[in-house]
Amino acid sequence: MAETIYNGFIICMLVLLMVVVFGYFVRTIIGPHFADRILAINSISTVVMLFISFIAVMQGENYIVDIALIYAVLGFISVVILCKAYLRSHKKEKANDLANLKEQLENVKGEDKNV
Repeated sequence: MAETIYNGFIICMLVLLMVVVFGYFVRTIIGPHFADRILAINSISTVVMLFISFIAVMQGENYIVDIALIYAVLGFISVVILCKAYLRSHKKEKANDLANLKEQLENVKGEDKNV
């Protein structure tokens, strides 16, 4: 009797986690900023790790927890790689903006000398 209640509770938690993942997935798609999207992806990774851990508890198998830990490491690495790629592209945009600003300032200085 207690085991069926326990398994029912775990199943309810798994359904709740799936709803949370869906919410984070929506946030990943419509997030107005890149930081919102990165946080949503990181949160999805964490919730999936919890999902795998709940399955490990339900099945009573210890090796499934190892899979959850590997998934956590892969999720962390993917977020770090995404942030690094974003920062590189952002620095290139800033560098281009600075170069354009220098050209505009030189043009303005040249026009002032001609007047």
